Amino acid sequence: MNKILVTLFVLSLIISCSNVRNNKEQDTDLINLASNIKDKLEEQEHILELRYIAWACDCANWTKLDDIKIFHDTLEKGDNIDGDFLSNLCVFVEPAEKSLVLPDNLEYSGNIIKFTGRFYKRKGFPKGYKSFQNPDKAKVFRYTKYEVIKSNYGEVQKLNEYYKEIFP
Repeated sequence: MNKILVTLFVLSLIISCSNVRNNKEQDTDLINLASNIKDKLEEQEHILELRYIAWACDCANWTKLDDIKIFHDTLEKGDNIDGDFLSNLCVFVEPAEKSLVLPDNLEYSGNIIKFTGRFYKRKGFPKGYKSFQNPDKAKVFRYTKYEVIKSNYGEVQKLNEYYKEIFP
């Protein structure tokens, strides 16, 4: 009789555990569905000229040239401006495929690149993004092609050589 009770107890435990596992799988499916919804791209394709800003953080660092102009015009007028004004206008960029990943020499302050692509509908981080700084989410522009308009790589290399001569 005790064996039957123990067997029934074990069976009920197994059944309840399988229900918990099924609920967890459903929760995971809901999470995946939510992330798929979050990852939806806007329908409109844009061609944007973006300038790289080397912030001292892992935050979004590409901004539209028009936004920089608005920032400078506001400063020239003497209007009060929030310290985060320009950084709040910055976006992350994300290549649509691995062959489009920007080389390191294109991530210098002042570089201007023309990107073609679409924004994600919600703020977030580019795929594969990692940071220990916990930066704010920002708009993410997923690009399908790019063209270098202006690169400061040569100037930065000249400065590095200059400083090596001065401070060996």
